[in-house]
Amino acid sequence: MSVYQEAYHLPEFTYDKYAKLTIEQRGPVYICSFNDPGNLNAMSYEQMAEFNDFLNLVRYDKDCRVIVLTGEGNSFCAGFNLNDLFLDPPEDMGRIQRDFYVMQRMCSDQVLNMAKCEQPIIGALKGFAVGGGLSIATACDMRILGESFKMNAGYLSIGYTGTDMSGSFYLPKIVGYARACEILMNPRRFKAETLAEWGYAVKVVADDDVVEEAVKLAEEICRETSPFGLRLTKEALQSSLDGLSLADQVKMENRNQVLAANTQDAYWGMQKMNPKNREEVKAHPEKYVITNNL
Repeated sequence: MSVYQEAYHLPEFTYDKYAKLTIEQRGPVYICSFNDPGNLNAMSYEQMAEFNDFLNLVRYDKDCRVIVLTGEGNSFCAGFNLNDLFLDPPEDMGRIQRDFYVMQRMCSDQVLNMAKCEQPIIGALKGFAVGGGLSIATACDMRILGESFKMNAGYLSIGYTGTDMSGSFYLPKIVGYARACEILMNPRRFKAETLAEWGYAVKVVADDDVVEEAVKLAEEICRETSPFGLRLTKEALQSSLDGLSLADQVKMENRNQVLAANTQDAYWGMQKMNPKNREEVKAHPEKYVITNNL
């Protein structure tokens, strides 16, 4: 137990307690994988609860800089797990109360917690992203798609709406209103190449390469940025999606820039850029490494 737990009463940053998630730590890059391949990583209550727990925990973990989100097996996430979808409600709840207090809230908390999570989330996505899987994929900050990736608003074809778990919030901003309408009003499957042409993804790669390509991008981001500045950058981008006015968005940028400018990272960064220090930087590059120091 470290000072974080002893003095600040933070939870321990251990990620080996999950049954439906696996967390692999590669230095500052954490790979979070949905781990129910036999069910195409469909959203069970257990998987959703664990994912929400992870997102709430990892945002406090200073050692995590970027998260890569993926799915084990051949699919990212095939929507709601049908075994759990047909569970009877608790004895002290009707079906509507269960759907309101438990099911829908647990589903939507995933994307709310993804936005609240201060680390950028890169989706490494292959196979199916159906219904809620579409929404989680779309809530990632960036996406790299495998060639097999296909997504559709599957709930639309079973009597539900095509808009759930933030899909109607993110998609129009990512691909434009008309194309978002096509995706969310038409439950056909949209393939990786088409989605990449529409600006949905950073790139399309072979399925076997999708995680490593996402990790490569994550490591590049970590190598070239300060930890604090990166978190503040995500905060500003998320607030812009929420529809702040220009004046309010600039105020947030001003605040974040002043905060970042007064960190130790910024001090050494400016020293590194100063022409007067060119020889010193060459002689002692270890002094100019970006850290977590404020």
